[in-house]
Amino acid sequence: MNLAEILVYTDIRQLHQIANHYGCECNPHSKNELITSLLSSLRHRLTISQEVAQLSQAEIHFLLQLLLDKRTVMSLEDLLAKAGVALLAAKEKKQDSARQFVAAAMKRGWIFPAKSKTVGQYQIPLDIREPFIQAWLDQWREENDLVIPGPQAYRDEGTALCDDIMQFLQFLQQEPVPLTAEGGMYKRHQQQLFQFLYVKEEPLLPQKWRFGYGLHFDVYPDRFSLLYDFCYYNKWMEEAEGRVGITEAGRERLEQPYSDQLYHDVIRFWMRLYKRAIPNLPMLVQLIPLIASGGWVRQESLLNTLVPWIKEFYYDAPADILINRVCKMMVHLGLLRVGQDEHEQWLYTATYASQTWLRKYNGFTETTILLK
Repeated sequence: MNLAEILVYTDIRQLHQIANHYGCECNPHSKNELITSLLSSLRHRLTISQEVAQLSQAEIHFLLQLLLDKRTVMSLEDLLAKAGVALLAAKEKKQDSARQFVAAAMKRGWIFPAKSKTVGQYQIPLDIREPFIQAWLDQWREENDLVIPGPQAYRDEGTALCDDIMQFLQFLQQEPVPLTAEGGMYKRHQQQLFQFLYVKEEPLLPQKWRFGYGLHFDVYPDRFSLLYDFCYYNKWMEEAEGRVGITEAGRERLEQPYSDQLYHDVIRFWMRLYKRAIPNLPMLVQLIPLIASGGWVRQESLLNTLVPWIKEFYYDAPADILINRVCKMMVHLGLLRVGQDEHEQWLYTATYASQTWLRKYNGFTETTILLK
């Protein structure tokens, strides 16, 4: 529902709170005047811009989590969870503060009790989402220049990950591959396979700290680890008696032509697999292409903006998470292009996929996957 429809049935007490927050001058005893004044304020670009400018980092983090989530109705638990993520990243106490964030959002006219029989359901007016997000993007661009034109050469992997899934299944179709005691393929088999893949990687050196991003993240490089886990999750391959081999379902998959659904399923799988380690991944995946649209954004600018909203995950520092677990994987998934400027600084820009399908996809509703 849009703001005008929601305000009509909003409790007079909340209307007064919102009017006081924005300094609306009207007859407080007239609901019609309150609604008219609030509509004028909350639709005014200057009001929205001023409101966004005075928010703290944690409040901006909470706001973007709200507005980039495409659900029309959320529970109080959903809202408190979003506030908790923002507060945890800001290293603030979560208990009472989370409820204060939700109460403040109601006073600012971001959320309203839903008009339904279910108690504890809230909604965000559809027509305030884009103006608030755009206000933040405008302010970001005033402080951070986009690079136009971009680098002379860049990498766009598109749907190459889907092609390499087929290459991997064809490799397994030849014969089962023996596994080491650690559960990974021997390096000679990895090297033999990797030379056929569209995106080259090197076998990992032993690294005990690599965990949390998949079943065999400790023994395979990042991209192939995701590819392997996706095939394993879909039961296109199986590990048995010290070997990994293709299944009947895998052979059937090889006989099917490429479809966009496969590509979308890989992105969804990555989101679900990495979301446990990076709780605000759905927000980052939506926000980065918005920032990086219309030009190229410097990696340094992304670090300065987004690192405060990322919490470390064991041995992974926030900056490493943003670069290696988010941006790098978004390049592998065809959601970002990457290149370098004349000073060898990394640059990113949004792809067609991130500006079309990803805009409709809502990673906030995805459950996490824990492979065993």
